[in-house]
Amino acid sequence: KQWYQRRVAITAGGILALLLNTEIFFDFVGSLTFISCSILCLMFDETPEVSTSIKEIKVIQMVCVCLWAGKLGSFLLYRVLKSDGDKRFVEIKKSKVRFFRVWMIQGAWVYLNMVPSLFVFTAKKENPRFALVSLAGWALYAFGLIFETVADYQKTMFRSKEENKEKFITTGLWSISRHPNYFGEILLWYGLFIAAVPYFTSPFNYLSILCPTLTALLIIKISGVPMLEKSGLKKWGDDPKYIEYLNTTSSIIPCLGGDNKHKTA
Repeated sequence: KQWYQRRVAITAGGILALLLNTEIFFDFVGSLTFISCSILCLMFDETPEVSTSIKEIKVIQMVCVCLWAGKLGSFLLYRVLKSDGDKRFVEIKKSKVRFFRVWMIQGAWVYLNMVPSLFVFTAKKENPRFALVSLAGWALYAFGLIFETVADYQKTMFRSKEENKEKFITTGLWSISRHPNYFGEILLWYGLFIAAVPYFTSPFNYLSILCPTLTALLIIKISGVPMLEKSGLKKWGDDPKYIEYLNTTSSIIPCLGGDNKHKTA
């Protein structure tokens, strides 16, 4: 039932965005879907529970998902409202079909990321023998969330200063990674996967590692890093300092070193 409601919500959001020709609430609706699905999973969970502590475990997993979604959704909504639009959609909005398809893909992305957590939400009892595995997963999630939040805050503060309007950030976490916010996001999804491992009921459940892996690939190879790197080269490609930054600073994983393949345009 909750997944039917999720699909209805995403479709309604896509139709409204299509009619208004706006992407302003794209990320906000996606985040709201994560939150509503997590809460609904617990509200309508009919799995017979044989212990009380499993409910607490489900709540922790739900809070983790909701905390990330609430933080990211509100931040991205604030950013898109302040910048008067999302650059990712400049070309996409030229095609109504493509624009609507992106909304539907977002629905699939929400489900994909939620799959590991579903094993927690439908668990009958806790698994005390592997309790440390869940704790390790939540610890990794917390580290990733904090890393992402700090990176977003640092960049927001940097951009808020008038003297930095046309500059690129190379301070704070951005001095050890060109995309530290993405690094944090990738970590937190793997953390939620690890937290769910003790509640897998079949060897096939381990295939859900593909969920955070596909998210990582989407960020690194398709919609995240490539688009920002292309935009950065277009804006600062003739700046030797920017080229040096690309060549000496890791793209995602901090402190690994740069690409060392870029030359001044």
